[in-house]
Amino acid sequence: MVPSASFPFPDYRPGQAEALERAREAFAEGKRFVIVEAPTGAGKSAVAVTLAREAPSAFIITNQKILQDQYVQDFPDLALLKGRANYDCLVAPTHAGAAPCTVGQRFPACDECPYFTAKDVAMAANVAALNYAYFLAELNYSGGFSSRDLLVLDEAHNAEGALMNFVQVVIAEGALLRAGLQRALPPDLGDELAFEFAELLLPELRARATELERGFKDVGNEDVALQQLRVKQWLDGQAERIMLLLDSHGAGEVDWVVERRRGHDGPSIVFKPVEVAALAEPYLFGHARRVLMLSATILDARTFLRSLGIDEDEAEVISVPSSFPPENRPIVVRPAARLTRHYLDRDLPLLAQAVNHLALQHEYEKGVVHAHSYKIAGFVAKHLSSEVAWRVVTHETAAGRDAALAKHLSSPEPTILVTPSMTEGIDLAEDLARWQVLCKVPYPYLGDKQVAARMERDRDWYDWRTTLSVVQAYGRSVRSETDSAVTYLLDADFPNFLKRQQRRLPDWFVEALV
Repeated sequence: MVPSASFPFPDYRPGQAEALERAREAFAEGKRFVIVEAPTGAGKSAVAVTLAREAPSAFIITNQKILQDQYVQDFPDLALLKGRANYDCLVAPTHAGAAPCTVGQRFPACDECPYFTAKDVAMAANVAALNYAYFLAELNYSGGFSSRDLLVLDEAHNAEGALMNFVQVVIAEGALLRAGLQRALPPDLGDELAFEFAELLLPELRARATELERGFKDVGNEDVALQQLRVKQWLDGQAERIMLLLDSHGAGEVDWVVERRRGHDGPSIVFKPVEVAALAEPYLFGHARRVLMLSATILDARTFLRSLGIDEDEAEVISVPSSFPPENRPIVVRPAARLTRHYLDRDLPLLAQAVNHLALQHEYEKGVVHAHSYKIAGFVAKHLSSEVAWRVVTHETAAGRDAALAKHLSSPEPTILVTPSMTEGIDLAEDLARWQVLCKVPYPYLGDKQVAARMERDRDWYDWRTTLSVVQAYGRSVRSETDSAVTYLLDADFPNFLKRQQRRLPDWFVEALV
């Protein structure tokens, strides 16, 4: 079949033409949502770009800025836009988010501002590529963009999490003090007291923001004025989120959990929504007439749609099979240790022994060990034999993640990346990972009150998110039809887990199981 003029490549990959035709038909029949589930290497981005080009106007939204860059690199007709802090200021040694123009000072060079130039281009372009965080903030609070015909959500399984992060509210004593509000948090005497505190705090946030705005003109020092502007922007954002919190809580539209924390900002109260289904339409989907969603891990369409408040009658789900030979991507189930809470400390040495054995078996090949937690990652990294330990690249906190990945990618040695946080968003094609390990079934952490509350009301959601993490991790290593790598599942619970989740696991995953 000859590709249409809007398709970006000379030829279709297997399944692409069929997916495009079915998506066009579904939209023509009046479906508002089309969900395309396609494995790694199926060419989801080409499907997204084709339908976006065919629409009168479109947004393409990705979960990470690096994926935005990849879209624009592969498809130069797309307009790229990120948050202001990603662009240099031309008149001061800072970024556009803290530039003099933000307090009303403009210079001739401001006409060439990289941020506003990019924004003007994106607003005028037929297709603009944004990331979830910027899209949600810009479209809901900042203004400038109008609604478009088509909203494309890439890595759509992350849409719920992005929306949750956007609406959650954190009230910390240290942050309030820096904003000029010396308020102590209320004692931990129940959730309603926390909501009452938020309600009483709201007018104080607004009054302080107004006070700062009035004082901008009287500040002679530009640096001080910029600092006050940043404080005002924070106050405005807090007020917006607290309003949403109070309105949705009072109306009974959204249930919230309340957590108490203590960190570098002192004590804090964190409000998290248990679900965001009621918020997806006004804050996410409402900015477009039609919505195209793409992911390798929809897995359970009913649970996925329910998590975002989508009526099944409004949606068409299209599944694309894998064209990667299963013999190139075997999944070896090799139970080595019981890693539930009661057995973890006892069996961690068994896990380290199993990883050590695999590392020796793949002596001359790079690999990745998905450890699920920093505790497991740290133990494994420290308890490998001297024959293996020199190959290990790891990180003890999230701050070291990028440096560890860069070292693994650039090293000529057969390094082993040991990490709890790279099951998504990294490409370890070809010799970057000829073997990988999933240490533990990646159940969401039930010590998180939000996760516990969600599982209590919807066990399907909990199982779906776990299965999603497994399939996403599996997709890190084999990235093309000619690529090859072996994946080992070491948790003793994996056999039972795979049996329980068989209806959710894609056929292309099951056919690779050894």
